[in-house]
Amino acid sequence: MASAKANKKAASVAIDLPECPVCMDTMSAPIYQCQSGHSLCNSCTQNLLPPICPICRQNLTQMRNWQLEEIVSKAKVPCPNKSSGCVYTMVSMDLEEHLKECIFREMECPLGVVFGKCSWTGRLKEIMEHFKDRHASFCNVTTDEEVELKNIDIKNDDRHFFLVAQSKLLFILTMKIDTLQKMAYWTIQHIGSKKVAKDHIYEIHITSKQNPRRKVVFIEHCYNDSIKAEEVFRQGKCALLPLDSLVHYIKDKAMSFRFFIKRIPPGGPKNNNGKNDNKPPGPNQGPNNGPGPKGPGPKGPKNQENKKPNGPAPGPKGNKNKAQS
Repeated sequence: MASAKANKKAASVAIDLPECPVCMDTMSAPIYQCQSGHSLCNSCTQNLLPPICPICRQNLTQMRNWQLEEIVSKAKVPCPNKSSGCVYTMVSMDLEEHLKECIFREMECPLGVVFGKCSWTGRLKEIMEHFKDRHASFCNVTTDEEVELKNIDIKNDDRHFFLVAQSKLLFILTMKIDTLQKMAYWTIQHIGSKKVAKDHIYEIHITSKQNPRRKVVFIEHCYNDSIKAEEVFRQGKCALLPLDSLVHYIKDKAMSFRFFIKRIPPGGPKNNNGKNDNKPPGPNQGPNNGPGPKGPGPKGPKNQENKKPNGPAPGPKGNKNKAQS
């Protein structure tokens, strides 16, 4: 019985997956059929105009090929980026999610995605060289060094973007001023897998240009670049500060902050639950005038002046029932 199950599993893994007769890509669910029974992938079914099967010229339908979908769902496929170095194999239903974070995939320039000003495409290992060559001012920041932003105006939407290299890993630092939400946001995302991102946290230290003693610190989990920064901001899974508080950190339209990227030690918490325990200070609260820590204060002797108590000193302890001589 066990041998039969093993053979069945091996057969399902070794099967050659069918290709769509139109785009020649490997089939994945949903798979639709024409009136004659020919199967096409979802993309071609939706995009063919007129909706006619290219094989038999019959009309396409919304009828699913459930049997073929079941075969495809159980078969393991190599990553399409295998020729570039990716060694992962997975069931086809996990392929789309993997391709979003595969470090061997062809990537668009992150600046082009955000600002629409660069059409470069290439591999992850080529991005830093591209930035140094074409976008040098966007990759000149490092951890534990002051990042100064100029021409800050909280009345106008603004966005700042930096590519950061640390320990052979690449991260994207994004800062945004949103006048509609009346908030300023910071996030740092790892370019790569969710697994590696969960192993890292980041800190944002913002010091007031008006009063160096005024400072706010945020600590957050890293997410990877498969989730857009806008979604991270929308969900509040980042460092965030109300604009009416941010104004106290700006002087002469300039502000500065430091950032740190740290690897979580083995056994540490790695949950990206989006909970931000670092509440931004209110308009009348700063690091030096906020409430003190909860709980009892340090214990000390009640008799602060070390005065001797009134009355005779207690004698040595003894047996109360001891007979007197």
